[in-house]
Amino acid sequence: MNDPRSISCTGAVAGLRPLIFAITLVCLLFSYLPAYAAAGGSSGRISGRIINGTKHNAPVVGQDVTLQVAQGNTARDLSTVKTDAHGVFSFGNLDTNKTLSYAIYTRYQGAQYYTNLVDLSSKAVQQINLTVYEATTSSTQIVAVQVTVLMRDPDPKTGLVTLAEIAQFKNLGTSTYVGSLDASQGKPNALRFALPPGARHVSLSSGFNGYHSVQVERGFASDAALPPGPSEFAFSFEVPYTGTSYDFSYEAVYPTLRLSVLVPPTLHAQGGVLASKGLITANNRPYLMLQAQTLVAGSQVHAQIEGLPAPTRASNTSPLNLRWLWVLAGVLVLLAIVVVSSFLYRVTHREEQNSYGAKKQPARKDPVKHKGSVAKAAPTGAEQKLLQELLALDKSYEARKIKKADYEERRAKLKARLRTVMSESGARR
Repeated sequence: MNDPRSISCTGAVAGLRPLIFAITLVCLLFSYLPAYAAAGGSSGRISGRIINGTKHNAPVVGQDVTLQVAQGNTARDLSTVKTDAHGVFSFGNLDTNKTLSYAIYTRYQGAQYYTNLVDLSSKAVQQINLTVYEATTSSTQIVAVQVTVLMRDPDPKTGLVTLAEIAQFKNLGTSTYVGSLDASQGKPNALRFALPPGARHVSLSSGFNGYHSVQVERGFASDAALPPGPSEFAFSFEVPYTGTSYDFSYEAVYPTLRLSVLVPPTLHAQGGVLASKGLITANNRPYLMLQAQTLVAGSQVHAQIEGLPAPTRASNTSPLNLRWLWVLAGVLVLLAIVVVSSFLYRVTHREEQNSYGAKKQPARKDPVKHKGSVAKAAPTGAEQKLLQELLALDKSYEARKIKKADYEERRAKLKARLRTVMSESGARR
């Protein structure tokens, strides 16, 4: 018999089911709200003006302006618009996700100009102006404020030293210096960087993005632009060394206010105009700093660095030297083959001449044989035929009508047959 209390409880639970379903639905909706808020909407907007700093901030009309979006380590162009009659541009309906960043850039008279990254997650609507300048090909207003050359630990296995250089320039004028890599009239009129003798594996980093570079005498040149104010460029390269010392050299292409050379503290360095400034910390490592002040354009600076680990013998053998060693070994092998072939040909030819001479001479009738003498029999027909085949084979090889492998194989077979025939002839006699 059913318990009335059980029936009552079951009915109560059944009545609560709609309420439980409603509560669960509300909880799910609230759980999605933070994710939606984090994802952001499409209410972002970036607007501003392109102005010409050389012409007292006059608006630049009809200029292409590109919006770039970055997320993590990737970036891509999102949209491009033209400025209106007042130099104004605008980009709307932008995602305000906090993982996204935006930047505005444009290319004006050969130079690239760009803004800092813009975050719309905290402020969805922002206004940014971008200043461009008229271009000039004159480098008279360019000064190297600070040049830092950092020497890393030498690698004795490769016999190479890696150096990293950071050059901080300042354009004192009101126009952007824009060089050209055209060398039809001689050296290209472009931003130049000097390299020490033997430098290799040049790797460009900050400041060179979007520009081109070419190798020139004692260094390289780039069509990178220098707008008014400060600019920074960084690159690295490798130089070979052969002993425990290295003569570091630097050429000041532009007037340089300060040159700093950082050397690992395990090495000893000294130079004429480079004065020791003691130990400093760079990239969380100690370095010995040498410094020179006020270098005129074209001046040379040297520093003698001692205490480098001697390169191993393997590092002294460059790929070029190994290639020449293989070439020399090949030549010696060819010479040995020629000498052996010539010797074999002369021996064979002499045997044939002796055989033919013995055949043409009449047999002497000497009934009295001296004690210990042995009568030499003339070659048989089979022997003569094999000797002629050997002679013809040698001539074909000398005339390069057959390959070496084929020649050696056929000659070995003929000589084996000749020995067999001669042994059989001797046995019959």
